[in-house]
Amino acid sequence: MKKRIRATAAVLTVLLLALLCRLYYIQAVCGSELLQGARGQQTIPIRKQSERGTIYDRNMVRLTDSCSGYYYLLKNENCTAELEHLMARIGGEPAGTKGTAYTVYKAEKFDRRVNDTLVSEYGAYAFCVGSRYAQEQTAAHLIGYLNDADGKGVAGLEKMFESRLSAESAVLSMVGNGQGDPFGGIGITENSSEDRLSPSALVTTIDSGLQKKVEEIMEQRQVSGAVVVLQAETGQVLAMASTPSFDPNDVSSYLLSEEGELINKAVQGQYPPGSVFKIVVACAALESGLADTETTFSCTGRTTVNGVEMVCEEKPEGHGMLDMESAFAQSCNCYFAQLAAQLGSETIVEMAERMGLGSAVISGFPDEAAGNFPQKSERVFSGLANLSVGQGSLLVTPVQMAKVTNIIADRGIDHQISVAMSQESRQDQGQRVVTAQTAEQVGAMMEKVVTEGTASGSSLHISAAGKTGSAEATDKGSDTVHGWFCGYFPADDPEYTVAVICENGKTGSSSALPVFEEIVNSLY
Repeated sequence: MKKRIRATAAVLTVLLLALLCRLYYIQAVCGSELLQGARGQQTIPIRKQSERGTIYDRNMVRLTDSCSGYYYLLKNENCTAELEHLMARIGGEPAGTKGTAYTVYKAEKFDRRVNDTLVSEYGAYAFCVGSRYAQEQTAAHLIGYLNDADGKGVAGLEKMFESRLSAESAVLSMVGNGQGDPFGGIGITENSSEDRLSPSALVTTIDSGLQKKVEEIMEQRQVSGAVVVLQAETGQVLAMASTPSFDPNDVSSYLLSEEGELINKAVQGQYPPGSVFKIVVACAALESGLADTETTFSCTGRTTVNGVEMVCEEKPEGHGMLDMESAFAQSCNCYFAQLAAQLGSETIVEMAERMGLGSAVISGFPDEAAGNFPQKSERVFSGLANLSVGQGSLLVTPVQMAKVTNIIADRGIDHQISVAMSQESRQDQGQRVVTAQTAEQVGAMMEKVVTEGTASGSSLHISAAGKTGSAEATDKGSDTVHGWFCGYFPADDPEYTVAVICENGKTGSSSALPVFEEIVNSLY
């Protein structure tokens, strides 16, 4: 009897040990695999979506992925003609591949009554997910857009940071029971191998509040053109707006348009700078030592340089004898044509290149235009007079002129223009382009423009410095004049630099200056 008891106990011990080993194997060795399998049996796949990192402004406010798209999950047996009629009222269409038991509809808009009917009478499971762009997307041109075919960035930051923003596909799903019915109230899950916020998120230099204000000002004034706002001490872009704008959710509708909605005019628009180029000419004169602020020329309303007659548009009867400061404030073409003859075109072009003209100024930004300088043979002879006042074949972009202006605002220091905070791995000390003395002298001239020159009619809440410009150009085969204003504020301790161009604006003082004025007064 004792032998049988010991044998039975031994067998039970072995079985217990075997059971414990099996439990250990299930829990510790195969636990994660079995858990995944169990979840898989309870998961109802809804659709696959291409994940991209969210784009933020400098204060971590979302610029993308901030709005919602509405979805309804319904059993196929409930998808009747009446249901289709309800879906039509909210723009609902099947989203993704139709399942064996369920169909998912995506709605263009949300309607409370329709939603309640779908849930109560048709047993729909309603949920919402973020969409990439808002219907009225802030900073649309800067952000860019995606290719519908493969979901890759083809413009703006979406293209510039494609490798960072793109991530592996995620599966959007709902948890269900053993019979395949969804559990109400549990919600939607997303399974992805990437963390969409880090490292794929992108933090930009943009201030979304300022960006929206600039866009609002341009819309209210019905401006076609561009505005660039920089932080003076860093060169970071705080706002970049181009009009007319576009809806990045419906890019295809603009492909054949002749209005240029998809063009980011801030970096792709190339315009003659007109009199705002006198900032460069003044710097060239002072830096070269070939002229100073006391250098005088007589303006009789007309002057001839290398056989080309220049007319003083601001005062056809003539300004009389002027020094550089007064000529700059009054934007006297005759003075600057004679000054250019004294300097020579190479001195002016060399300064223009030092200040960033003739090349892209945002490193890596896609499709940025470089502008254009007149051919050497042209600018040496007949084109010298035109060059002196920013005309002829000379072309610049608004972001280039923002850079030029910012060099003066920051006392001769050039900070590389940046659009992403992640690019700033260390504090940019900048590079000196002109001496502090030259920058201060040109800055004083720009202040005089606002206080008693061509911009003296403004009603600014704070001191500012700037330069007006009226640039003759050709638009769609017709002659026109674009209005410029480039400036910074406060004048004594600059915080913001702004470049404004208004297409077909006639004069800078009548079209671009009021935009600058509203931006200043909204910030101070």
